[in-house]
Amino acid sequence: MARCNAARNRWIFVAAALVAATPSLAQSPPGGPGGGPGGGPGGPMPGFMRPGSGPLELLPPEVGPAPLPDVVTPYAPSTAPPVETKPLATVAPRETATLSLTARLTPDGPPIGAGVVWRIFGEAQGPDGSRELVAERHGGSADFVLKPGGYFVYCGFGYAGTTEHVVVGTGLKADSIVLNAGGVRLSAVTGKDRPPLNKDDLSFDIFAQELDSHGEPKAVALDVAPGAIVRLPAKTYNVVANYGDANARTTADIDVKAGKLSDITLTEKAAKITLKLVSNEGGEAIADTRWSILTQAGDLVTSGVGAFPSFVLAEGDYTVIANHEDGQFQRIVSVVSGEDADVEVLATDGQKATN
Repeated sequence: MARCNAARNRWIFVAAALVAATPSLAQSPPGGPGGGPGGGPGGPMPGFMRPGSGPLELLPPEVGPAPLPDVVTPYAPSTAPPVETKPLATVAPRETATLSLTARLTPDGPPIGAGVVWRIFGEAQGPDGSRELVAERHGGSADFVLKPGGYFVYCGFGYAGTTEHVVVGTGLKADSIVLNAGGVRLSAVTGKDRPPLNKDDLSFDIFAQELDSHGEPKAVALDVAPGAIVRLPAKTYNVVANYGDANARTTADIDVKAGKLSDITLTEKAAKITLKLVSNEGGEAIADTRWSILTQAGDLVTSGVGAFPSFVLAEGDYTVIANHEDGQFQRIVSVVSGEDADVEVLATDGQKATN
């Protein structure tokens, strides 16, 4: 009981102390609200620190922040090697020209659509006198993107070709090159109303009227197949038709006209003969026979080996000699243009050749 009374007395003492302290907390400090230090104006309020006296001091406005250190280490430094930086190069605007080219057979003709070869060469010559090939195109009309300056333009169409000098600036320059050329298509027959000769036995050679360094007609196109279109500068040419590989030759002068395709047919005075050596008329051909064909004057025209050799010969008379083992046999043969024939030589005493 005495212990309970003592505890109650302590609680009563604490309550009385709190009541006695309350009026002092409610009073204004000396000097009124916001009084200064020591009770004067500007003094600290109870429970607040004096401005500037705490750990977070505010700097006066005229004092700036402290300078950063010279080297600042980033939070996560990179492990990659340093990247070399270079200043951006100043690129001058590129000046180019477009050269648009067309080719024509005649000044008033349409542009050629295919088969044209274009080559553009630089103007400057090298130590050996050659010029740099700048560009090349194949087809019809063509456009070239070039630097401004002078160029030599080669335009080729079949065996016709020309070179012109052009100068280009910036922008577009169009030029039309006139080749003054035409074409021919060749064929041959052995007579009137005869069919064209087989292309396997026929070819053509075309020569200019001018002579080469050896004093011979200058070759323009050789071994031309019949029916092929040959594009040539407009002028006069000499054409040789080669029928077979012996002595059947026909020549003619032809005119090529600009812008025109001319079909030209030559007449070959020749025929094909097929030879065989037999023991009797209509018999089997004897193999391993060596043949010689001579003119009536005794000049060798052609030769061959076999059981059934064929030869194309110009119209005329020939001596045919067959050699087999130790025997030599001969026969006189007349070749008529356009009349192909099989010729038998009898291996008999009556047909033996005489020296």
